This record gives sequence, structure tokens and C-alpha cells, in this order.
Amino acid sequence: MASADLYLIYDESLDLALLSELAPDQQLIGLKWDQRDTPPERARVLLNLDVEQIRSLVPLALERQWEIGLLPHAGSRQVMRAYGVTEDLKEIFRQCLQAEAIEADVLTCNGQVVFSSVVIGKALTLTPYDSQRPPTLRATVRNALEVFKDLRLGSYTLVVGEEQKFELAALGMVVLDHTQSTLIGRGFSETLDMADGRLTLLAFAPRSALSYIGSAVRLLLPRKISLSHLPGAVGLISSERIQLESPREIDYSLDGTPVTAMAVEFRVLEQRLRLLPGPELVVKEDRSETKNRIRMGHLPMGETARKLAETPVPLFSRASEEEYRELFVALRENATLSSPFLVLMVLSVLLALTGLYANSAPVIIGAMILAPLMSPMISLAMGLARMEPTLLRSSLRTLGVGVGAALFCAICVAWLMPLENLTLEMRARLSPTLLDLSVAVISGIAGAYAHAKEEIAKSLAGVAIAVALVPPLSVVGIGVGWGDWAMAKGASLLFVTNLVGISLAAVATFLVLGFAPFKLAKKGLAIATVLLAVVLGPLYIAFVDLVEEGKILRQIPTGEIELAGQPVNLRIVRVRTGTPPLVRVILSASRRLDESHVDALKQLIVARAGRRILLEAQLNLRR
Repeated sequence: MASADLYLIYDESLDLALLSELAPDQQLIGLKWDQRDTPPERARVLLNLDVEQIRSLVPLALERQWEIGLLPHAGSRQVMRAYGVTEDLKEIFRQCLQAEAIEADVLTCNGQVVFSSVVIGKALTLTPYDSQRPPTLRATVRNALEVFKDLRLGSYTLVVGEEQKFELAALGMVVLDHTQSTLIGRGFSETLDMADGRLTLLAFAPRSALSYIGSAVRLLLPRKISLSHLPGAVGLISSERIQLESPREIDYSLDGTPVTAMAVEFRVLEQRLRLLPGPELVVKEDRSETKNRIRMGHLPMGETARKLAETPVPLFSRASEEEYRELFVALRENATLSSPFLVLMVLSVLLALTGLYANSAPVIIGAMILAPLMSPMISLAMGLARMEPTLLRSSLRTLGVGVGAALFCAICVAWLMPLENLTLEMRARLSPTLLDLSVAVISGIAGAYAHAKEEIAKSLAGVAIAVALVPPLSVVGIGVGWGDWAMAKGASLLFVTNLVGISLAAVATFLVLGFAPFKLAKKGLAIATVLLAVVLGPLYIAFVDLVEEGKILRQIPTGEIELAGQPVNLRIVRVRTGTPPLVRVILSASRRLDESHVDALKQLIVARAGRRILLEAQLNLRR
């Protein structure tokens, strides 16, 4: 330090005699506010002033290269929080006497020095707060709900550095220089360096109400925010200069003080402040040069920003025109009827028929993977979502030809195949329930999502959708070929259920992902919902029957039991609901069984189930 004197610029709230007692050997020169120009260059100057007085002194401190130390003051909590100064006067005074000065960036907002942060609009919980006075969870949640009542994104033009310029729609933004004070309770997992020559802008820009809710929940959690893995609706810019413009007046808060302007410029001054750090300031020893960082590509920008700005935020996000164009072109190609599609369709059905006759699940799974029905099904869903006549006609034609070819092959195989036994794999597709509808819905979501996201392998969606369509379609053909119309009817219900469930789920998924506005998608959703309502009745009845069968099954003993004083082995063959329900079993014993054993078993089941049943028993003699 060039001068041995210690200067103190203070106001009337400080007891100067107390500080003199703390440092009797130190020449302490007290200066009132009107004497602030007294300290010479490179002097060590302590400040006990409010935030506005400190802000006005910063240019003079930079010019004369003062070593600035802050003493606790009721009117400068923002500055204290930023530089790690606690409220213990004695501790802070001793710290200022002993500490070595460090260099700190000076962030300005329209020429005014920023100590903590600048908040623009409704930035939710991105703003750091004083850990000694944290906001309550109730207050934070209340603020988030108030914002939700009128969720509108503002329109902004950002100029980063000297060249990069882009349009952005955002709900709010926060600008700050560093996060190195441990007094900042709503902290970040990585610290922002206070001497890297860069400011940081965090933008909160949810594309939809659902995105707002998801990001709000993430930001309200007590976990720290990772600057390298920000929530989906939050973007980041790090630069030495950012200029912000808007067609409307910009309301912002500078260190808690409300300000209004048409344009705002944030800049980090070339000259750094020589600062005596507070005890709660974390000083980084090793610094590497930080380049500009811009992570805003996932936020609404450009044309999307212009559409979203100043209008109520939609319930679901909207895909950009480029995203929709790429997906629509791909789905239009997928809906086109081609010879490879027909070849794969015939081969997959032949393979499924082989597995059904052989009662082989692995072979049927192979047919599911091979089936090409994924492409026209997802194209049909997009056609319904946006009511595109061309896409609807193309996908329906391709699906119709594919289904017709599959049925033709299955019927021919059923006529030519000498086997006419109903296998377990065939039987499994004759009684669809609400569980099968669940499979269809999940398959539809998987297919639509995989097509909308290029990074996901589309083969995964192909497997999910083929699982629900190819096997029942093959069973329909077998039933027609055998002349078993009950069999064909049951498998047809499963096929139609899966077709409708997949379509409805895929349309809803495209709506949520923003590829179809609700005003277009509501007609397609209505059509799919009406078709679903038609099949929902028999599915619900079948599901109720399945539940009833399960209840009866749980009441029937199996294995070794005693009937009419004789040990008997009981095996359940099947339970069929009805009035009364039918129970088929096999009884085996080392001695001959008769009606008394069957009557004893029936009495036992009726007593346990609490209802009448019809019992069919096969009696076996075991030697």
C-alpha cells in the first residue's frame, strides 16, 4: 500500500470511536461524504455508506486505484452480499486491515454500476438471494402462480459482443457478473468468476404452459442450478457486452431498484476494481480465459419468437417451421405405397403365420420387427393432427393395401395348411381387453415421439407398433380361412383397437410436441375418440370378465388337496365368465374318482368364491 494511512468514508450511522479502539496503532482518517475526494491514489479506503453512495464512488475508486473495503451498513446489503461482507463490524474491520486486495470486474447497466444482479421481467427463481434472508417457499410458489395467471413472453432483440444479433421471446432475464459469495443462497453448482471480464445473462423462456410448469418445479427445488445443464426453458449468454432492445419499455430491477428504459446495455468495464474481499468471498487462485458462451438455441428465437411474443403462451409447445417441414417431408415419403413396403408386409405376415401355427413366440416377435406398418400409421396420425387431405389419403391407401395383402396371404395359408388346431398364440389374440388398448396407446406415443426426435432410433418405434398390429391381423385371416367367424371377429376387434389406440395416442403426442395446433388437431382427436368409444364397450366388458376370472381363480385350490377323504391332485384348465361362470379342471388320483369327489370340489369352490359356478372336471387315474 503506497500510503500508511487508512481512510474511512462514512455517514452518521457509524460510531467512529469504536473503530479507533479496534485499531489504536493504525492512523484512521475519517471522512464525511462531502470529503470523499480526499484520499490520494492507491489509498486503502473503507466505505460505510448506502448502496447509491457506493455506486457513485466507484468511478473515482477506479480512477485513483483505491483499495476498497466495505463495512456493514443497513443501506448496502446488495453490495455486502455480492462481496461476501457479513454484518459483524469488528470482524469485517479486522479483515480490511489484513486482507490483500484482489481484482474484481465492474458490471454496468446503462452506465450504472451493478453489484448484485439486474432482473428483467419475470425471471422466477433465477435471481440469487441472500442466504441470510432467503425467501420462503410459500412466497416463491405464490409468485410462480401469479406469473402463471398471465403467461406472456416479451419480445427482445439481443446484440452480443459487437456482431451477434438475434431475436428472442422470453418471460424474464437475469444479468449478473459473479456468484462467488457464499452469501448467495440460491446458488449455482459452478461459480461465475468475478475477474474474467464476462457478464452472464440467464433467460427464462418457456415455449408452453407445460414447459413453464416443468421448469418452475425444477427451479423451485432446493438443488443448485447447473450452468452446464440448465433446465429446458433456460438459456445462457456469457460475454463482455450485451445490448438489449424491445419494442416496448423494458422494466427492470437494478440491485432491487426499479428502472424503466427503451434499451439496456450491459458492459464489463476494462478497468477492474481493487477490492478488499469480505470473509465470505471465495477467491479463485487459478483463472483461465473465458470465451463467449451462447446456449440459447433451444429457446424461442427468430420466427418462433415473433409468433410467441406478446400473446398468451399456449398450453403445448410449438415446433418451429423448420422442424415441422423436415418431419412432414419424411412422413409424406413414409405414407407413399411402394414395392419394398408390400414385400416386407407379405414377408412379415408369412413369418407371423408360421409362428402362430408353430405356437412360437420368438418367431412372432421376428415378424413384429420385420413389419413396415409403422411408417403409414404415424403418417396417418400426422394427417389427422393437422387434417392434411393429401397425407390422409396417401397413408390410408398404403395402410389399406398393406392390410388387404396381409389378409389375402393369411387366408390362402389357412386354406392350404392342413393344420386346423387353435394354438395358444392364436387364442391369446381373440379376447382383447383394456390392457391391449394400453399397449396400443404406449406404442402410438413411442412411434410419434421417435419420429419427431431424430436422435432416437426409429426401429424402436417400429417394434412397438408392429407388436400391436401384425399378429392379430394374421389371426383374422386364419379365422376367415377356417370359416370361424367368432375367431375372426375377436382378432378383428384387437386389430381395430390397436389401430385406433395408436392413432389417438400419436395425434395427442404430436399435439404436445407442438407439431399441430389444437385448433387443427381437435378434429382429428375427435374422430379418433369417437372410434375409440365404439370399441371401448366390448374392451371394458372383456376386462371386467378378466378381473372376475382372476377373482375365481384365486379361490380355487391347486396341487395336492383332499376330497371326500381321498388325496387328489387338482389342476385348473380354464375359467370362463358367465351366468354362472364355468370352471374346467383336471383331477388326478391313484384310486378311481367319482361324482362324490366332483361334488366335494364344487362345494369347496362355491364356499370360497361365494357364488354359484358350473364345474367341468376331467377324472384321471394315476398309476
